[in-house]
Amino acid sequence: MTGVEAAGFVLGVLPLMISAAEHYEDVFRPFKRYRKFAPELELYQQQLGTQKTIFRNECHLLLATLTNRRTAKEMLREGKHPSWEDPDLNQRFSRQLGDSEAACKNTITLVQVRLKEIEEKTGSFGSVVQQSVPVRLQDP
Repeated sequence: MTGVEAAGFVLGVLPLMISAAEHYEDVFRPFKRYRKFAPELELYQQQLGTQKTIFRNECHLLLATLTNRRTAKEMLREGKHPSWEDPDLNQRFSRQLGDSEAACKNTITLVQVRLKEIEEKTGSFGSVVQQSVPVRLQDP
């Protein structure tokens, strides 16, 4: 791997990974807040939660093979963890992925795009709930 390829990886996959992991939380909030008002939201929340767990577990497994389970867990919990900036870790990670590096980057990018779409669509949950929940007028 050339220095340019390694730099591209450092700037590409690891930041995408932590960004996507953190973005799940942003997308999850409206589902938690409004699930009681629309029963179908609970199903979507469960499905999204399952996908979030799968994504985080895969990230954890990848990171744990290069660090240890504790460090991997801390890295996924802390977006500012110093290991995200460790050039040695980035190089080991790149070697670990090998020919799968491009596919990994594309998959994480796809996850981010889908999460952004879900976030945009769920942004209107509050107004939809307000319109569908009858307002009880106080008696004079």
